[in-house]
Amino acid sequence: MRKQGKPEPGGSAVRFVSLKVKFAVLFVLVAVLLLCFNTAWRLHVQNEQAEREMLETTQVLATEMDAIWDFMEINQAQFTKKEDGTYSLYCVVAAKVVAKLFTSKSDGVVVHYTNLHTRKDDDTPDGFEVRALEALHADPELSAYYELTTQADGSPAFRYVEPLYITESCLECHGDPAGELDAMGYPKEGLKEGDIAGAASIIMPAKTYMDNIRTNLIQETLLFLLLILCGLGVIFWGISKLVTRPVGQLEGAAASLEEGEFDVRVDAATVPDEITGLGRRFESMAEQLKNVYVGLESEVESRSAQIIKSNEVLERQRCELEAMNEMLQKDNRLKSDFLAMMSHELRTPLTSILAFADLWSNTNTPRNDDEEKIMEEMKANSQVLLSMVNNMLDLARMETGTPELMLEPVDVADVLHAVRRGMHFLAEKKGVSVTVEVNRSVPVILGDQEKLRRIVENLVSNAIKYAHAGGEVKVSAAYSCDEHLLIMSVSDDGCGIAEADQASIFERFVRGSAQKAGASGSGLGLALVRELVELYEGTIAVSSAVGCGSTFTVKLPVGLLELDDEYDEG
Repeated sequence: MRKQGKPEPGGSAVRFVSLKVKFAVLFVLVAVLLLCFNTAWRLHVQNEQAEREMLETTQVLATEMDAIWDFMEINQAQFTKKEDGTYSLYCVVAAKVVAKLFTSKSDGVVVHYTNLHTRKDDDTPDGFEVRALEALHADPELSAYYELTTQADGSPAFRYVEPLYITESCLECHGDPAGELDAMGYPKEGLKEGDIAGAASIIMPAKTYMDNIRTNLIQETLLFLLLILCGLGVIFWGISKLVTRPVGQLEGAAASLEEGEFDVRVDAATVPDEITGLGRRFESMAEQLKNVYVGLESEVESRSAQIIKSNEVLERQRCELEAMNEMLQKDNRLKSDFLAMMSHELRTPLTSILAFADLWSNTNTPRNDDEEKIMEEMKANSQVLLSMVNNMLDLARMETGTPELMLEPVDVADVLHAVRRGMHFLAEKKGVSVTVEVNRSVPVILGDQEKLRRIVENLVSNAIKYAHAGGEVKVSAAYSCDEHLLIMSVSDDGCGIAEADQASIFERFVRGSAQKAGASGSGLGLALVRELVELYEGTIAVSSAVGCGSTFTVKLPVGLLELDDEYDEG
């Protein structure tokens, strides 16, 4: 069995509540709701019944009082007249006298004749009678006004008010002309036949009825509660016998499974039902779990042996990979050192060749065209070789360490014109014109001048290589104030680049359509450009089509040179 407060998986300790307790709480709630509903309903029904009984009683009493009034009215002429022609007894006087006699001899019942405007103070209406008379005047169809109220002393009472109407015999005292004194010395009201002359008010004590209702309600409630408790007790016993006990057995079996005991049995009920079937299936599941567990143990042992062997193989492979990685790193260092050394050893004589060629050209005049052509060819080829050596040396340096930008004030226009002058020999050899256009919006920036020059130099060198003889290479620069970007583009009118090759031309030793154009090169220029642009955290893009030339666009985020006050004043 689960212990109280045992932590549930993935959560904190939860207080254990048994099914019996839950069902008991549910049954108590149901019993309380049923009892409340029954009490409220029976109270409502008995109140209505008591009100109907009191209404019938007051209506009977009112009918009797009306009969006395009608008798006096019908037999008015039988009474002796006085010398002045008036009667010695009037119907209203007789009715009021009878009402007082009845009130004095009855057990709390009061019969009272009243009106909104009375001739005597004794007939003045109380608050309830005023509301009743106003309601009767407002609604001619209303035959009576009644209500169960509470008296001033706090006792309950049933109030009944019935209207009295003017008849022909009443006009002698209450008819026209209004204001004239009647036989009893009161001014007439000027009423017409059928008008309301007043009302008969009956007050009936309701304490006896309320006490009976309370007694009946208590008795019925106790009886209903006893029936509910008996019924719920039987249901609770049945649930405990047929549901909670088998479920408890299933819970115990589940706890045994949780502890690794697979030989579990659930006691069968006398009459097969759903829970019995569940127990049988549970036993079958436990048997299957046992078989699976045994199979898993052997499988785990087998797999563990295989994993141990695999780990041994992986360990040997890891050692071999480490040895290979060390060898590759050593080879890579040797390659980088070789390239750096070779590039350095080649760049020095190439620089010397270019310097001596320039010096010879400045101090000597070519003796013939062949001599001049040879000198130009030597300068151009030396410039190409020097550019290739510089590219190899830069790439080797970037591989051996983490390059950084050496920020300094840079005039972009000076850099572009310097590149154009440096490419003069290559352009002149091929008959290609190089034009530079710098937008006036380009400011002096903070950047690495040497790396910026190498970017433009490689792009211009490529453009000259693949431009048609006698073609044109355009170099332009602009500045985006909104994005703080330096935008440079290099365009040529050469053979162009196929769309399929555009994604790979920035890889090392990839030349794209260069082979088709017959141009020489190592395939390192654009790779170096891409790495330098990424060092700037910029982007490079190409727009080209076969036979329509190419345009390379470089966008570099750069900072502006902030001049201090002393510089401004100077």
